[in-house]
Amino acid sequence: MPIPVQETPQGALIGDVEFVWAKNAKEFFFSNSIVVHEADVLVVDPSANFSFFEKIASQNKVQTVLNTHYHIDHRSLNHLFPHARFMCHELDKPAILSFDNYLKYADPNPDSSYVMWLKGIYSSLEIQEQSIHQTLKGEDYLPSKGIKIKVLHLPGHTPGHIGLLFEELKVLYISDIDLTPMGPWYANVSSDIDQFLDSIQRIRDIKVDYYISSHGERVYEPEKFLEKLDRFTEAFRKRDERILENLQTGAKNLEELAETGIIYKASQLGDPLKRCFQLQMLQKHLDRLVEQKKIVVADRHYSLSSS
Repeated sequence: MPIPVQETPQGALIGDVEFVWAKNAKEFFFSNSIVVHEADVLVVDPSANFSFFEKIASQNKVQTVLNTHYHIDHRSLNHLFPHARFMCHELDKPAILSFDNYLKYADPNPDSSYVMWLKGIYSSLEIQEQSIHQTLKGEDYLPSKGIKIKVLHLPGHTPGHIGLLFEELKVLYISDIDLTPMGPWYANVSSDIDQFLDSIQRIRDIKVDYYISSHGERVYEPEKFLEKLDRFTEAFRKRDERILENLQTGAKNLEELAETGIIYKASQLGDPLKRCFQLQMLQKHLDRLVEQKKIVVADRHYSLSSS
């Protein structure tokens, strides 16, 4: 019989594990967080609720902080825990250690709107470069005394993106395979569509009682989870289809395709940040379609393959 889910003022409690909802999750720099309530407290992705985590930090019980990946919305409150041991997957370590590395992982254009936005956010949130005391690999277990927490390497969103399997609780935390209506986000140089799809398939095959992602205030039971996961996964195929449909009227370059609203609607592209994301994700689809021989590229223009 599944362990009951209890509501808390901050989110949801399953056993001794509290999932803290980001009430302002529509903003880019906030995400859900996790607190494992043991004698030596473990915090995952401190970001969701400043006043709550300030209180947790004041108790001086947090021994370990884990960041599931390098994105700022998963570590915006790391600075509250200066004496904790920090952990992350080994592949995302460089981008956490150094802001310059973060920018290299994010965008090849040092003058892009995305890079300018990141610089502004780093400054306003006072995000600090920090030490990583331990790196993780898939199938490792976190240093939790009472609860077995297995690390699942789920790359695609970032190279070192991880989920967490709370084995006895039968809970799977899938981080930024976030099931949002917008669909998957992979607008970093370091993101990879095929890895993302492989990671989605991997979590589909894991049977637990509850599934939780890093965005949205919801604990999913299996039937609803699979429904949301199917819709989330379908976004990849739909984006490919929109590209192929647009190329039926003739060859187009990256910018021309972006204006048609492949990922974000054309009406949203007045936002420089969304435009940058559109171009980065669209380029990944185009490269993949070329590799699949569904389209060809010549003189920076893409057209349907004749074969």
